[in-house]
Amino acid sequence: MSEPLVVFDGACGFCRATVTRLARTRSLRLAGRLLPYQAADLALYGLTEQDARERMWLVYDGRRHGGAQAFAAWFATGGPPALLMGRTLTLPGVRHSADAIYGLIARNRHHIPGPWEHKCAI
Repeated sequence: MSEPLVVFDGACGFCRATVTRLARTRSLRLAGRLLPYQAADLALYGLTEQDARERMWLVYDGRRHGGAQAFAAWFATGGPPALLMGRTLTLPGVRHSADAIYGLIARNRHHIPGPWEHKCAI
């Protein structure tokens, strides 16, 4: 695979807004293509629908990273500010906390208020 692929819940307004905003943040300079899991051939990336419903994934160089570590891996493709954030998310104490916070947000994303539509499949 030539470029990182961000697989996310395209039916979730919060998810769409988050990945789109990060991808467009010029100071981060994140590489990759955004792909809603609903439009993806998940088996091609070694993912199941359940995997994709539960967390965001970054697929790159034959590796898959899910949840908070998908963000860490995605940030590792960017400029200096993104690299720092990505490295921070992989530190032992931070990683555990980031994974827990990601899980909490993912399970409750359909309750997060905002200007998006709530059509999550969860």
